[in-house]
Amino acid sequence: MKRTGLLLTCLLLAVVPAMAQNSGEKGDWELGLYGGFGWLDDYGPLSPDNGLLFGGRVGYFFTSNWSIEGSCQRLESETDAAGDDQDFTLDSVRLNALYTFRPGMRLRPFLTLGLGSEMADAEDLGDSTDPGVNLGGGLRLNMTRHFNLRFDGRYVGTDVSEEGIDDWQNNIEATVGASWLFGGGPPADADNDGVPDRNDKCPNTPKGAKVDAAGCPIDSDGDGVADGIDQCANTTKGWPVDEKGCPKDTDGDGVPDGADQCPGTPKGATVDSKGCTSDADKDGVLDGLDRCANTPAGAKVDAYGCPVDSDHDGVPDGLDECPDTRPNTPVDAKGCPNAPKAEQLFTPEKKSLVLEGVNFETNKADITPDSVATLEKVAASLKDWPDVKVEIGGHTDSSGAAAHNLELSQRRAEAVKNYLEAKGIDGSRLKAKGYGETKPIADNKTAEGKAKNRRVELTRID
Repeated sequence: MKRTGLLLTCLLLAVVPAMAQNSGEKGDWELGLYGGFGWLDDYGPLSPDNGLLFGGRVGYFFTSNWSIEGSCQRLESETDAAGDDQDFTLDSVRLNALYTFRPGMRLRPFLTLGLGSEMADAEDLGDSTDPGVNLGGGLRLNMTRHFNLRFDGRYVGTDVSEEGIDDWQNNIEATVGASWLFGGGPPADADNDGVPDRNDKCPNTPKGAKVDAAGCPIDSDGDGVADGIDQCANTTKGWPVDEKGCPKDTDGDGVPDGADQCPGTPKGATVDSKGCTSDADKDGVLDGLDRCANTPAGAKVDAYGCPVDSDHDGVPDGLDECPDTRPNTPVDAKGCPNAPKAEQLFTPEKKSLVLEGVNFETNKADITPDSVATLEKVAASLKDWPDVKVEIGGHTDSSGAAAHNLELSQRRAEAVKNYLEAKGIDGSRLKAKGYGETKPIADNKTAEGKAKNRRVELTRID
């Protein structure tokens, strides 16, 4: 009767999944057959031999990890407790919970824990039906979508309370079997890319990415951001992009980094198609940042590109030749106070001029202090009339040797030239020449005549 019940139970477990349809692991039914070997405890005085076992199982996957299964099996052995060999069988009906790791992978380890009924029968020696607990683990090796090999190892503990035994029995089982999977749910797809995990060669695809048949992201423009996520399709090859697949523009100048030949442009500066800046007025402040375009060349400017005018005379620093002009003083184009031009030394009728009041130390080329007023007027006139060039002629009276007088007059002419150069007159406008006593303008026989002959004379050079 017990064995009839065992067979009916196994038949019922086998019929249920036969009506299921193929699918993925979630919602699948598992139908399997297995065989193996059992190492038995002593069962009191019976001391049965270890033996072969076989059985069947049926299970259901609630998720890709969790399943529950029922199994029935028989272990066949012998015992010589009665003095001769007798058959010993151990039939088991169990209900187990399983947790299987690595969904979608070919090799999947699992753990199992369950309860059952362990029915021992020693032929003429009697039988016993007792509750049992089992725990163990194993491996599933998926050969195809609907077929796998399964390797189990488990401990089985049974509380046997029959007369002569009344002890906890500890058995060990090792089995190998084959299982067929019949599904009612969709194939596992952990990354929801539409490709089942078992076929997905690129697991953990980002959400929204388009994938190929192998489950790998498609990247049409090769920028590293998958189609479906890429908000800027057809990005130029090699250009750096952001997480949305759009070209980066680190300096915010409107030219993508991949095309920008001048990275690091200041914000707001005007750039060309290559991302490079310009400075039209050459004042050192970039166009787009320059608030004062067309600044005159040479003018000093502030951080905004506007001319600096320290003395507020309307002439920018850098162009202002008189940078410390007093407030409200009218100035000329050079930033210098307006003043009437100095007197012109020459007229069309007057080509030469004797510098009255320019004197020297006796028999020397040292200019006396009383000569300064006259020479300052000459310097002022030459500044205001920059087109005038002059010869500075040195003359002496006839006292002394002629050669000495010629040399002395040359030195005196050069002394005047040096003075004017020190006052800012370009030396190219001045020519010093000594004439000695060769060009008198008065009689050298009188003291008055000699005084007139000792002179410096300016002559305009056309």
